[in-house]
Amino acid sequence: MSHRTLVTNANIYTMADDGRMARSILIEDGRVAALDPAADTPADEVIDAGGATLLPGLIDGHAHMEMLAYAWGIAVDHRFPAVDTMVKLLERIAAKVAETPKGRWILGQGNHYQDQLLAEKRYPDRDDLDRVAPDHPVVCRFSFHINVLNSKALEVLGVDENTPDSNGGRLEREPGTGRLTGRTIDMWDEIDGPDWPLDELLPALVIAQDSYLSGGVTSLCEFTMLPGGVDAFLEMEKNGDLKIRVTAYPKLPRVASFDEACDGTLAARYAGGDPEQLKMGGVKLFLDGGLTSRAAAMHEPYYGTDILGDLAFEPEVYKEAVRRLDEAGHQICVHAIGDLALDTAIDAYAALGEGRDPATGRHRIEHAGNAFWTADRAQRFHDHGILPVPQAPFIHTTAPGYRKNLGPDRGKGLFPFRTMVVEQGFAVPGNSDAIGIHPRQHFPFFGMYCLMTREMSNGEVLDTDELLDFPTALKMYTRHAARSIGREHEIGSLEPGKLADFVVLNTDPATLPAGDLAMLHADETWIGGRKVWAAA
Repeated sequence: MSHRTLVTNANIYTMADDGRMARSILIEDGRVAALDPAADTPADEVIDAGGATLLPGLIDGHAHMEMLAYAWGIAVDHRFPAVDTMVKLLERIAAKVAETPKGRWILGQGNHYQDQLLAEKRYPDRDDLDRVAPDHPVVCRFSFHINVLNSKALEVLGVDENTPDSNGGRLEREPGTGRLTGRTIDMWDEIDGPDWPLDELLPALVIAQDSYLSGGVTSLCEFTMLPGGVDAFLEMEKNGDLKIRVTAYPKLPRVASFDEACDGTLAARYAGGDPEQLKMGGVKLFLDGGLTSRAAAMHEPYYGTDILGDLAFEPEVYKEAVRRLDEAGHQICVHAIGDLALDTAIDAYAALGEGRDPATGRHRIEHAGNAFWTADRAQRFHDHGILPVPQAPFIHTTAPGYRKNLGPDRGKGLFPFRTMVVEQGFAVPGNSDAIGIHPRQHFPFFGMYCLMTREMSNGEVLDTDELLDFPTALKMYTRHAARSIGREHEIGSLEPGKLADFVVLNTDPATLPAGDLAMLHADETWIGGRKVWAAA
């Protein structure tokens, strides 16, 4: 039986093309039926919003809810500033060891650049971890790119001095002896780092989902990094535990092989469920490592070093992989941060030919625009219909480290959002790339705060010429993000026929000082016309 809900007395940002505002919204069977319907419109339920503001459901256009689940529901938290010495870090690991059966894995979660934040000015190594965990495999994660393993973990994974470095990654070795330090740079997949059991991952995903919902997020572009992540999301959808909408982009070749992606085997795993709730959107590739770990592939060495980083694929091999995936109908999202990786990724897309929409793009380059954004590269993105996906929260969390690694010349012009969105017309999606490093990075309002203030974690402000206003920032986390995953006809605005996903706020965020957005939460979050989260 059809069910109608009428929400009245609201301040509704529809985000429709015409910029229309509304005062009431009629919802029928999970979709928007009408805006500002007649006062005598029949409804099964009438809700007086009391003047509250309604926004379209916010969308994280580059999400890692799986990684947030590990960080917040499974890992030992050893993040700065609570942990500012090696002693404190090891104490936290030791406490987990004391309550964990021997032989079971222990995961720790730290910060970007925590080697610069600890009093000792270094990351732990295997010997540090061995002192408190001789019988448990331990990995301390400081980003997805930097993982430190103890001796037991190296033993369990079969990693030793004879294990080769990968393309785009390396095992740190002691000078002179070649002994492994336990520190690894972009090697997690190559050494077959473990998934956690499903019975541990599922409740951790619920924790991460609730946090997203509290921030007004109703949809994710989810980059699934580990095979168990696919299993977990499928299980949540089957059991009715998946409230947030997920468009999944499994990582190749860790989650599935290129053959499985191209022959339909991978896509078949998502068949049979509710595609409005969980669907496969495409695939995720990595062409280089992280700039934070100095593993992103560069034309010239990192500042003050001889380190260039490496490509994860030879250019011609990568180009052929892109061709196959494109022919199979996949949207391709490739991680490419260094300028060499960026140019290699553009070349591969350019080889596919013309005919793609230059305003929205079909294929994406994740992190394009964080650095190395030039007029020539922008033109190539336009020419080949490629969508750049830089990360607004990185302005706060990561920009100081970028500037240190790139030096005074290449460290200029970071995160030029106004140039990209307003002047060059790219439909850049709002997104977080949050894996648990910062407690608020995954909240869209925190991202908007970064776009509107450009305040870095060191207290400095980055290039005020690139500031954006609230309407533009909101559009990035709604319409642009929906378009970036091919769902602009379902979500991203409140218009008749679209899914009734929205956020309720007791204050109008457009009237707040930009700095206040950093701490803003939703008061209610609705998905498909149902309230799925409410502030206590």
